[in-house]
Amino acid sequence: MSLAGIVAVSTSAAADTTNRALQVSPVPGIFVGGVGLLCEPHNTDSNSGENRPEFLLLTKNRESLGWANLFNDDDISYQMLAVAKTPDYYTASQDSFDLRVHRKDLTLSLKDTSATTASASAFSCMTMSISDLHKAATAELRLLLSGNKI
Repeated sequence: MSLAGIVAVSTSAAADTTNRALQVSPVPGIFVGGVGLLCEPHNTDSNSGENRPEFLLLTKNRESLGWANLFNDDDISYQMLAVAKTPDYYTASQDSFDLRVHRKDLTLSLKDTSATTASASAFSCMTMSISDLHKAATAELRLLLSGNKI
């Protein structure tokens, strides 16, 4: 291979991709074989942030849960949580919230425990493949970014 060909290949391989409008991370490998839960809010009276869908991934062994974070550098990342199981619920919690998914009717309850008075939100979930869930999260992120002027 000529020197010019090597330079051309190495230059294109190191190209800067920071000008992309949206950088979408792939689904973490730990979720392969797992299930996605797209959870729509019960109360959709307003367009506030509390009425956005939630995107959850469960690992194949149902021991870990990934909660899609759409507010991290215009990218999708998954906050990893340990899952506790009962016959009726999968539960997870961290610092300022408690999350509970009913295993039979697929309702999600989110409780914000950071405020002086704890608030709760309810969602109806549907199962889907992890790749379809990631695509839905990507579409939601694009919708959130679509009105931005800068």
